[in-house]
Amino acid sequence: MKILQVLTYSKADTHWPTSQIAMLISAITLTILLASCASNQQLVAVKSAEPGSLLSDQWQTVSLGDHKMGYRHIRRELNSERINSTETLALTLSQPGTRDRKISTILSYQESINGKAISLSKTMTSETANHQMNAKVSGNTLVVTLKQDAKVEKYAIPEPFYLPEGLRLALLKHEPRDVPLTYYSWNFSTRSFDKISLTINAYTDSANSAYAWHIQKATAIGENSKTSDIFTDAHFYPLTERSHSNGEDVLFASCDRACATADFIPNTHVYRQLIQSPYRISDSALQGKIRYHLSGDFDLQPPTTYEQSVTISPEGTELVVCGNCGTESPPSDEDLNTALKDNYWLPAQNPIFKNLVAELLPDHDSDPSGQMQRLTRFVTRHMSDEPSYSGYATALEAFNSQQGDCTEHALLLATLARAANIPTRVVFGLAYNNERFLGRKYVFVPHAWVQAWTGSKWESFDSGLGDFTAGYIALGLSNGDQSDILKINEQLHKIRIASAIQIRRR
Repeated sequence: MKILQVLTYSKADTHWPTSQIAMLISAITLTILLASCASNQQLVAVKSAEPGSLLSDQWQTVSLGDHKMGYRHIRRELNSERINSTETLALTLSQPGTRDRKISTILSYQESINGKAISLSKTMTSETANHQMNAKVSGNTLVVTLKQDAKVEKYAIPEPFYLPEGLRLALLKHEPRDVPLTYYSWNFSTRSFDKISLTINAYTDSANSAYAWHIQKATAIGENSKTSDIFTDAHFYPLTERSHSNGEDVLFASCDRACATADFIPNTHVYRQLIQSPYRISDSALQGKIRYHLSGDFDLQPPTTYEQSVTISPEGTELVVCGNCGTESPPSDEDLNTALKDNYWLPAQNPIFKNLVAELLPDHDSDPSGQMQRLTRFVTRHMSDEPSYSGYATALEAFNSQQGDCTEHALLLATLARAANIPTRVVFGLAYNNERFLGRKYVFVPHAWVQAWTGSKWESFDSGLGDFTAGYIALGLSNGDQSDILKINEQLHKIRIASAIQIRRR
């Protein structure tokens, strides 16, 4: 599988959006609770099956828009009075200027034959990110284990809570049909429960006689929702699903193994996240002050920071960006403590990072800004010049692999800073590129960088692109959690930069 392209590559390409890949995977895996069962033609009746029996084996192609991305394989077995469902999602993504990247995500579920949830797990594997998360139902509590650091988290389970077979059985029993079925499912990407509503309609179009039900699925995301259309047989085994996400449809279509796993030419999905600038912004303007006007029906409120002021009106969102344009209030002691905390994505208390910062930072240098500059230079040198956007890696994974893009740069830099007792936060937003990026000019690209509290202000540091300029637009602040970047990426396709005006001193 090859794509012949003429591209200009530069170090600036380190802001290739891993975030979009994470968003795509999240959008796909969110559909599991209705897409993980097989068609009735492959079904073996559970009650008549022998222990160890294969209940179903289903293959699907996965496409974004009109372009194939990979396949999904769903296998259901009966084992010791339990139904084990395993879904393998294999994606191949094109990365201009280098080889294609493969990402594998495996979701596993254990349920009783009556549909009672027992346990579930998620394993994601790529060149840069390898995550394993396990969850077990204990009474009314979901006990989640994050394998990388053996951290255990507990969550109260809302009712009703379903895994795949439990949901299918609930659909069979649900009456009346004109009332939506509402339930909760677990989302490993956000480590929270999604509230989902299913509207069930009889399928009456004679175009496909295999369909019996058309289910409209809505997953609540803040004040908005992610939607999909699912077409099932009479027993609520899905045959086709079209998930609406980020402005384009993800299509799951059942076929045989040969069809699902057949070779294809991967599409360069990162192009979909580029936002065109209304015109070229000069280098001198980037070193000064720029007023942006953002339009569109996006559901984001960009933060006011020391470097960015925000005004929201019915006409849109106005941002003014420069080195000292904002009027952000100083952080409280609680804010600073939060910005120092160790977490799954930023494991600042790991001895590897504690020992490293002791080597990198001289005892006599107590200036936080100077320390951040040293740490930034280290991350720039440590990470590979060839960016990789295959997954969303933790800071420890990024350090070990030395691979990634802007998100891995930002997570590693923020972790080192916290290990050095410098409060930091990860910024997700956009960065303007005045050079040719992926063959295109004058575009804003999804980007991540770090802001550190240097004693009097939150100051930006970026080991991927270099010094902060007025071309940086902050859309959200985070402690590095993947769920934060997913929420922002759901809105990117709705954002239009209507104007970018340099503000000159009089």
